[in-house]
Amino acid sequence: MTTDPGTANGTADGELAVAGARQSWGHVAVLLRRQWGTLVATTALLLVGSASSLLTPFLLGRIVDAVLAGSGPGEIAVLAGLVAAAGIVSALLLLWGGRLLVACLQRALAELREEVFAAAVRLDQGVVEDAGTSDVVSRVTGDVEAITRSASGVLPRVVQAGFVILLTLAGLTALDPWLALAALVAVPAEAFATVRFLRRSRPLYRRLRREESARGQAIIEGVRGADTVIAGSSHTHHLARISLRSRIAVETQREATRARNRFNGGLNLGEFLGLAAVLAVGFWRIENAGLTVGAVTAAALFFHRLFAPVGALLSSIDDLQRAAAGLGRLVGVLLVRPRRTAHTEIADAGIRVRSLAYRYRPDAADVLDDITLEVPEGTTAVLVGASGSGKSTLAQLIAGVFGPTSGEVLVGGVPATQAWHDGRPAVQLVTQETHLFAGTLAANLRLAAPDASDPELWQALDEVGAGWARELADGLDTVLVNDLDDARVQQLALARVLLLDPPVVVLDEATAQGGADGGLDAAVRAVLRTRTAVIVAHRFAQSETADRIVVLERGRMLENGTHAELLRAEGGAYARLHAAAHGTRPG
Repeated sequence: MTTDPGTANGTADGELAVAGARQSWGHVAVLLRRQWGTLVATTALLLVGSASSLLTPFLLGRIVDAVLAGSGPGEIAVLAGLVAAAGIVSALLLLWGGRLLVACLQRALAELREEVFAAAVRLDQGVVEDAGTSDVVSRVTGDVEAITRSASGVLPRVVQAGFVILLTLAGLTALDPWLALAALVAVPAEAFATVRFLRRSRPLYRRLRREESARGQAIIEGVRGADTVIAGSSHTHHLARISLRSRIAVETQREATRARNRFNGGLNLGEFLGLAAVLAVGFWRIENAGLTVGAVTAAALFFHRLFAPVGALLSSIDDLQRAAAGLGRLVGVLLVRPRRTAHTEIADAGIRVRSLAYRYRPDAADVLDDITLEVPEGTTAVLVGASGSGKSTLAQLIAGVFGPTSGEVLVGGVPATQAWHDGRPAVQLVTQETHLFAGTLAANLRLAAPDASDPELWQALDEVGAGWARELADGLDTVLVNDLDDARVQQLALARVLLLDPPVVVLDEATAQGGADGGLDAAVRAVLRTRTAVIVAHRFAQSETADRIVVLERGRMLENGTHAELLRAEGGAYARLHAAAHGTRPG
């Protein structure tokens, strides 16, 4: 689906937009226009190099005539030397021009990659969820790879082939117009094969990109939700879905391969018809127009020289189609405009959830249903439940990652997606997924507070118990590498929360990396101090000290109360879970 740049956000079925050909190539033209000097030099080198290569068939024809005329070895040697010189000059100029062209295209591609990556990072989480994570990932990986392959090899080959074809046809026409007309016999067969291939391959490659994205999404969902899949004994269903999507993508690839084979057969037929016509007309022109055998030989060589560039040009359509499909998907990311959500200052740090329901897609079942919850300012609520009960989804809704399907989620009296405080989001979400950013310790911390002073960074590290940081040889200037364990990386994430100083925090199993002994509990206590907090718990030690506990099961709220209240509830879900975790009997 193509989109207008002013309205692009996604397709009706949730996929990100795909730019049309005019939008895609228009954006590429803007990138290349910045390197017009290099492009002019490249064009000149490729033109002169292609023109030099035309001397070879002409000189070989002269050698044939010289041999037939009984010329001496000296004249033939001179002509042979000129053939070699023309080949060397042509090769050097084409090599130089080709390298300049590749450098130019790679610089433009680098700019495009940076633009797309920056746009992908700015995408609203809700847009990513609607489209599927794999859609974004496949665009910035597989599509970039397809375009890179074309920019490095296919496009330079196509440009060089275009120059050679034009100049060769000009040379053939200058030699004898009738021979040039004979060469055109190849055009109908090759044109038919090309048009047929284009009509068939364009939708095939776009469909293949979508199917590969869907297959990747199924794999990502299965891996991310492995615990839920195993707990629900639904692994057979998920494997069958991955297998089905893989078979669909493979079948489309087979269709594309069959179309490409028929295309190559059409090209070969055109080459045979054209060469046969040139030789036949050449024989007639020798008899009736006084052409020499050398001239006809040169004409045949001229036409034969067209085999490689025409074949390269037309067979490259396959790769160009892939690149064009990828380019449309990449530029489509640039067309997605962030949803303009109003930012409203919160009145307080309380959380109110009313009649909340949420589903990931319109045609999917609710993953949360009829959730009503209140977390007063400065208190802590813990979400408890089995894997797949909806804890993380509820946490993300409270954090404003995306909005509810129905009902409302309010932070400080403001919808969570709009809740701001002092010019930044009022809610900070920390998940169990750890990530160490490339750079120094200070740079990792200043992602949250660019203007923070060194003493402020040290204070945040001390509060989360990161005493190991003071033992680093270069202190805050130490370049961090991947040998930091997950617990230490999570300490840095919690230190960033302190530097951000949000009024509300949501911790989605953020202490899971601390192990069963609660190695990150001190850091969490520092983060929770004076703040409203919602915690997705993985250990009951966290729920025992909370102000409120919410028990979820299959997207519905079963229980809501304090630790003591829920333990006293006869036959209650929390009491059963607590007893199972501690090896005791409920009640």
